[in-house]
Amino acid sequence: MNYPPEPRYRRMGYAFLDSVISHGAESITLLYEDYLPVIAPEHRRVADIEVRQGRSVDVGHPHFNLRFKLPNLAGLDFPFLYLDADTVVVGDLRNLWARRGEKPWIGIDHQWVPSDARTHRSPFLNSGVQLVSDPSFYDLAAILNAQNAVMPLRRYAEVPKSELFPCPGHDQAILFRYFQSIGYDYTHPDVGPEWNSCAGVTVVRSEGGRWVARTRGLAVDHDVQIIHYWSQFKPWAIGCPIFDSYSWVDGADRA
Repeated sequence: MNYPPEPRYRRMGYAFLDSVISHGAESITLLYEDYLPVIAPEHRRVADIEVRQGRSVDVGHPHFNLRFKLPNLAGLDFPFLYLDADTVVVGDLRNLWARRGEKPWIGIDHQWVPSDARTHRSPFLNSGVQLVSDPSFYDLAAILNAQNAVMPLRRYAEVPKSELFPCPGHDQAILFRYFQSIGYDYTHPDVGPEWNSCAGVTVVRSEGGRWVARTRGLAVDHDVQIIHYWSQFKPWAIGCPIFDSYSWVDGADRA
């Protein structure tokens, strides 16, 4: 949760915490590098929240998800459900957490998004949601070695990114290559794209006093449990009604 102290990000962060707490999270660890997250008193009253400053690690590439996200998640020594902070939860996280013992590391393939050509390819990992029951399986050295055996990260400036990474993304591409190299299937039949759904193909509505969501325009549409505002689909860019409902946070106005 390393966002600058800007009203839109503050509002998104508030909605994120509200949603994870109201949908089952009781113990929350927020990782940041240089922008200390602002935690509302009402969130601390209902959940055990730890704010932990992580450190950047020189893995041979400057991208935030490689030098910070990947090594800091790999350094956690307890089982965890990881969510990118540009997500909002509308389903019961306890249903997801109950699956943690069935595999040491569970992830979700990236959705095929009609408006994003990067996704028009064979299934590959989206690391925005990770369910990790065995922290020792998250072996940073082994993950980096699998990449460096093909092409060292330090050669990034010398070659096209399409040749450096096996799929779009940075940490998720490295993880994807690692899992391929060890023959590990990170997917779970009961943990599908509904738990990591692109906001750009997701419609949100209020129903009986709660938010519900469903995809629109995919080959097979489905209900959504976690909405992910990745890339160009930040909540203020798409007019997400959940985000709009938090306009009172810090007096933020919709951009």
